[in-house]
Amino acid sequence: MNRLHIPGAAVVITHGENIMYSKGYGFADLEQQIPVKPESTIFRLGSLTKSLTATSAMQLVEQGKLSLHDDINAALKDYKVRGKHGTIALHHLLTHTAGLDVNLYERDNRQGSIPQWSTDSIRTYLERQPTVFVPGSKFLYSNAGLGLVGSVVEQVSGLPLNDYMQEHLFKPLGMSSASLNLPQDRTKLAKSYAYTDNDYQVIPYSGINFPGGGAVNMAPNDFAPYMIAHLSNGYFRGKSLLTPETVQMMHAKQFSSHERMYGIGYGFFRSETVNGVPYLWANGGIDGFISKMVLFPSESIGIFITVNAGRSGMEMHEKVVGAISQIIDSKTARKSLPPVKSSLSAIKELEGRYELYLAAEHGWAKVLRLLGSLPYTVEVKDDQTLVVTGLFQNEGERIIRKEFTQVAERFFQEIGGVEQLYFHKEQGKWTLTGPMYFSIARTEWYESGVILMALYIAPGILFTLIPFVWLLRYAVRHWRKQSHSITAVIPIIALLQSIFFLVQFIYGNQEILYGYSLFYQVGVTSMPLISVAVAVYLLIRICTSKEQDRWKAVNIGIVILTILYTFYLYYWNFLPVHFS
Repeated sequence: MNRLHIPGAAVVITHGENIMYSKGYGFADLEQQIPVKPESTIFRLGSLTKSLTATSAMQLVEQGKLSLHDDINAALKDYKVRGKHGTIALHHLLTHTAGLDVNLYERDNRQGSIPQWSTDSIRTYLERQPTVFVPGSKFLYSNAGLGLVGSVVEQVSGLPLNDYMQEHLFKPLGMSSASLNLPQDRTKLAKSYAYTDNDYQVIPYSGINFPGGGAVNMAPNDFAPYMIAHLSNGYFRGKSLLTPETVQMMHAKQFSSHERMYGIGYGFFRSETVNGVPYLWANGGIDGFISKMVLFPSESIGIFITVNAGRSGMEMHEKVVGAISQIIDSKTARKSLPPVKSSLSAIKELEGRYELYLAAEHGWAKVLRLLGSLPYTVEVKDDQTLVVTGLFQNEGERIIRKEFTQVAERFFQEIGGVEQLYFHKEQGKWTLTGPMYFSIARTEWYESGVILMALYIAPGILFTLIPFVWLLRYAVRHWRKQSHSITAVIPIIALLQSIFFLVQFIYGNQEILYGYSLFYQVGVTSMPLISVAVAVYLLIRICTSKEQDRWKAVNIGIVILTILYTFYLYYWNFLPVHFS
C-alpha cells in the first residue's frame, strides 16, 4: 500500500456460507484519519455493478420475461436499438459482443446524481452512436451494453433499476448498505485519492448516467452474500437468488475469440490458475475506487478487494489473489502445456506494434482515440516463444514484459502465468486478442498514436506562434518606417485556430465525459471552420492580386495548412459537423 500510494483498502474472503476473513487497512478519509471498516465504510464498486445487473437480467430470464437469444427490441417499449450490423440479443449485451460503440461522451455527471430511470440516457446514446461491428463476432468491453441491460430490466419489471435490485438482490441477501445512489450521509462514504507531487489529492464523486454499468456502492462485507450465493448454486442461507441451472449458465463459457481461451460468462470473466484451477472474476473502477471480485467455485472461496487509490491499478489486488491461488495450486497437479513450434518466418509475421484504443468511433468522444492508446510490442524470441511488452491489467499501472509459448497455431500461453494471446487477421491486418480480451490491430508507423498525436499538436502550436511572429513583423516595419503593408488576415486565421486548439486541449478534451454546453458545441468548435472561410478568402485575394509580395509563398502555405488541419479536426470529430 505504501509503495502504490494506497490510502485505504478492504479485503473480504468467504468460504462456504461464511465470511472467513474481513479486514480494513489504512484510511477511508486521510484528512480526518478515519480508518477503513469493512462492515460500515462504503466504497464505490464501479463495473462490479455489471455482474449484479447481469444477475438481475437472468432472474427475469428464469421467469420467462426475457429471452437470451431473441431480438432485444421485443423487450423494449420506450425506444428501439437500431443495430445496422445485425440483430442484438441479451446474450450479446451480457458478453460484451453486441457491437455497441464505446460510451464515453456524457457518460458521467459532476452532480453525483444517478438517474432514476435509464431511458433518456440510453435513447440519447443510441441516437448518437451506431453499432460498429456484427453482434457476436468479437469482444468490446461495453459500459453502454450493461447500461442497456439495466434499462431492459427497468422496462420489463416496471421498476427503476435501484428499486429492482433493492427488492430482488440487496434485501433478500441482507446487503443493507448496497445502493445505486450515493448515500445521503457522506461521512460513511470513503474518499478516493490520486497521488501527485508527493501529495494526495481528493477525487470528486461523479454520477453515472448508465447506472447498470457501474453505479453500485456498498460496505465490503455486504458484497460477501452475493459471492456466497454464486458459489452455492444460487442460494444464501436458504434464500434463492437464482436456480442452480442459471448460476451454471452465468459461470459457463458463453463467448471466446478462440476455443482455447478462458472466455466470458454472463456477468463474469473466466480464467485459471497456473496449475489450471478455474476461477471467475470481475473488476471495477470509478472515481479512484478500484475493486476486484474472484470466485473459486471448486473451493467455495470468494475474494473481494477494494481500494481508494486512483492510480494504483490492480497490482495489490492481484497479489492477494495470487497468494491464495498458490495455496490452491499447491494441492493441484501442475498443468502441462506442450509448446508447438512454427517456422521462424511464420512466427515472425506476428512481430510489430499493436495499439489498443479505448474510445468511440462516432461522436464527440472519437477525439479520445487521437489523444492516446495502449501500445503492445510483440517480438520473437525463438520459433515457439514471443515476448510482449505492454500494460497487463492485473499487473498495475506499469509497462512490463511477458513471455508466451505457442500451444496451438498462433495461440500463446504466458510462461508461468495466466495471460493468453491469439493472433488472427481482421480486414487484412494482424490482430492480437489477449490483454483484457480486446482485439488489438497491428499498426504501421504512420498509424501510430504518436504520429497521429503529433499531427494534432504540432500545427496547433504553430498556429499559436504565428500571431507573435506577425506582431514582431509589424514592430520591425514600424521601427524601420517601412510603408509596405502586411496582411492582417493571417493573424486572424491563426488566432481562430490557436484559440480553439488551446481551449480544446486545456478544457474540451477533459470535458468529454461530462458533455459540452450548446455554446461550446456550436460556438467554440466552429472557430476552425471560420478560419477556413477566411483562409479561402485570402487565397482568392492572393491569386487575383497583381502586387508582388515576397511572403506570398508563406501565406499560401499557411492557408493550405489551415484547410488541411481543419479537415484533420473534422475527421476526428472536433468540429460541430462530425465525420463519423
